[in-house]
Amino acid sequence: MTTTPRRFGFETYLSPGQRFQSADLLTAELTVARLVTDRLGLLHVTLRLADGREISAFAEQVEDAIADGRLTPVPHASFLPSTVSAC
Repeated sequence: MTTTPRRFGFETYLSPGQRFQSADLLTAELTVARLVTDRLGLLHVTLRLADGREISAFAEQVEDAIADGRLTPVPHASFLPSTVSAC
């Protein structure tokens, strides 16, 4: 994985538009909406749910959830194998 430098030297591989599936059935699919560095230099990730609600967390928390398997990447449609019809 490559990392993306952010202001104040913080690095993350997260970027807007990435989609993740949650193990929690209440939140289901989440999309990274934006990354914001606060005045203390901490990086916050805003995740948007399908119904428009947003959840904000520290980038480290989101990365830990991915590493622990609580969030799993949703493949982009262009990366999915195409099906060929025999008809």
